[in-house]
Amino acid sequence: MKTPLKSLPTPAGDASRHPGRSMRRLIRNAAAATTCALAATFALAAPPAPVEHVGINAERGDPARWYVPADTPRRLYDTQVKEAGAARGEQLKDCRAMQADRSACIAEANALYRRDLEDARSLLARNQGGAVRGR
Repeated sequence: MKTPLKSLPTPAGDASRHPGRSMRRLIRNAAAATTCALAATFALAAPPAPVEHVGINAERGDPARWYVPADTPRRLYDTQVKEAGAARGEQLKDCRAMQADRSACIAEANALYRRDLEDARSLLARNQGGAVRGR
């Protein structure tokens, strides 16, 4: 037995009887999809909580070089030169952030660096018992 064409459901459902209802449903579904997509974007785009930097292989512990003592005059001198350079770098970074008296701050940082190097050289000369030329 064949069914008449009029009794088959149409793809739009009630659209033939209520033309505005399918448009409202379409708009409502589009708004819901847009809202979900926007919420997912904000949820995924949130920056992660700041994590304290502990190094790449923190589970291995401290590097062994941290515990090598500066037991010779040369190692002590090298350590002092490295620390003087790091201190100068920190001070120069602070000086560059200043607007007023920047040149005076840089000159003071350089003078302090030279004085630290002179102190390191004199300590090396005292420990070695001789004169040390600049590096």
